[in-house]
Amino acid sequence: MAASANLFNRYIWLTDIIYSSRRITREEINRRWSRASINENHESRIPERTFHRWRQEIEQLFHINIICDKPTNSYYIENAEDITSNRLQHWFLNAFAIANIANENTDIQDKILLEEMPSDARFLTPVLDAIRYHQVLEVTYQRFDAAEPHVFTFEAYCVKTFKLRWYMVGRPSDHPDQIRVYALDRVKTIKPTQATYSIPDDFDGKAFFYNCFGIWREDRPAEVIRVKVTPRNANYLRSLPLHHSQKETETRNDYVVFEFFLKPTYDFIQELRTHGSELKVLEPKWLAGEFLKLGEQYTEMYQ
Repeated sequence: MAASANLFNRYIWLTDIIYSSRRITREEINRRWSRASINENHESRIPERTFHRWRQEIEQLFHINIICDKPTNSYYIENAEDITSNRLQHWFLNAFAIANIANENTDIQDKILLEEMPSDARFLTPVLDAIRYHQVLEVTYQRFDAAEPHVFTFEAYCVKTFKLRWYMVGRPSDHPDQIRVYALDRVKTIKPTQATYSIPDDFDGKAFFYNCFGIWREDRPAEVIRVKVTPRNANYLRSLPLHHSQKETETRNDYVVFEFFLKPTYDFIQELRTHGSELKVLEPKWLAGEFLKLGEQYTEMYQ
């Protein structure tokens, strides 16, 4: 197991070196390898056969092709620009980069402060196996507001991340007419059963959440939401849009207006609230009224 983990770290290292360099020669790869912390034997170079074996393994495992430009003897990742549009590959490469940074900086690891991941990823593998092999799962689950856990069978359709948590999406036995979302960090146990199921041909995970901000899918239609923010807050929204529908519709010296088209679900409203007095809801009027009512409640609370 230790040998496999060490080899996997080498794949991570090589992928990140090439991706971050855009193009890099074998000589430069060898130079960096000689200084790499995962190079326990302090080898001066990666043997040619070993290097090409790593390339093949990376392609098979992660569908990332490392190509040689023979005239310059440099290496690059094929269609690297397109990887950003493939969320899974982009997520992998970001994970590679972080893992590589951690490996290369073990001597100052106390200076690298990462966010905690509250979601329990140990249940991710059995859920993905269930999706792959269409195995019904037996799940023991306890909601935050429940005194006791409950047990049900579950047909998993896809998984999703949101705000550092993993969620599984599918059809539970206690609500067979609904597709529901469950947080993996609230799962107590998961085990496969002998029963099988089929994922509906018309189920599309991306379309399922298309008009949602996060993982809430309340039974309400999507609508236009317009907010007015300060110029400083506008920079945050430009650099990290809240939703794929976000558009900047008005820009003035003292304010900026953004427009969204989505379901105004609980989690989206909570996100808007985090911007405090730097954000004002303009439309719809009912949502603006909710924020006004909330402000009045705050005033009453602190008087």
